[in-house]
Amino acid sequence: MKRMMLLILAAAMLLLSAGCAASGQLRVDFYNVGKADAMLITTPQGQRILIDAATNDEGKALAKRFEKEGIDAIDLMIITHFDKDHVGGADKIIDRLKVHQVLMPRYDKESKQYTQFLEAVEASADTQRIEMTTAQKLEFEAGGVQFTVTAAQRRSYGQDEENDFSLVVRMTYGDTRFLFAGDAEKARQLEILEEGDVACDVLKVPYHGRLTDASPAFIQAASPKIAFVTDSEEDPASEVVLSLLDEVGAQVYSARSGDLTVISDGTKVFAQ
Repeated sequence: MKRMMLLILAAAMLLLSAGCAASGQLRVDFYNVGKADAMLITTPQGQRILIDAATNDEGKALAKRFEKEGIDAIDLMIITHFDKDHVGGADKIIDRLKVHQVLMPRYDKESKQYTQFLEAVEASADTQRIEMTTAQKLEFEAGGVQFTVTAAQRRSYGQDEENDFSLVVRMTYGDTRFLFAGDAEKARQLEILEEGDVACDVLKVPYHGRLTDASPAFIQAASPKIAFVTDSEEDPASEVVLSLLDEVGAQVYSARSGDLTVISDGTKVFAQ
């Protein structure tokens, strides 16, 4: 598989290729890993990008699943932030598969899961580590798909507000748009709104579907056709958030109901 090359600049990122006509199908697998995130993007040309790696146990199961499905390499792993339900399984995947590049935010974290992740990256001869600093923007093209990743605008969001360090991924294929918002809470959702470019066909609902003061404006601006919520039976999404998504006409899917695959042909998106 052809490896993606990312051109890193100091303050902004150069879009390597733009305006490519869509050819083939883009596939996004949203995995049922409970109240945790793990999504695999497969470009029309076969590059694989994994956004987050769930918990330790779910990451281990996901690595075994990938091997069973014949997936032996990930071109790029994006870890949105370092909570255990996003980074917990990353070391298991790096240990069992070839992960060529890891993209991650830069901030201080003390946890067993984060330490294990860093140790796995350092021990892997296959893995290049790329850190995004405050307010940094990265743009790149992979397999005919355009990506924009933005880092948090602040160095601090207060105590226990690590979710707002989430990297946010915007993905465009032809006329279709995807938004992966990590665990963005109020402050980060407001930043995303200020950045603009929020409207999307497919939304990975931020913060496991919990309600924030910014949720109404954020969901209205996104107005997705398809929304996936990474919640669980023990910690379900807010009914208010689900109602807001329904009001904008979104087809809402929950991890509680299992995996979801979304296909884009560059013109429209549809769920399987």
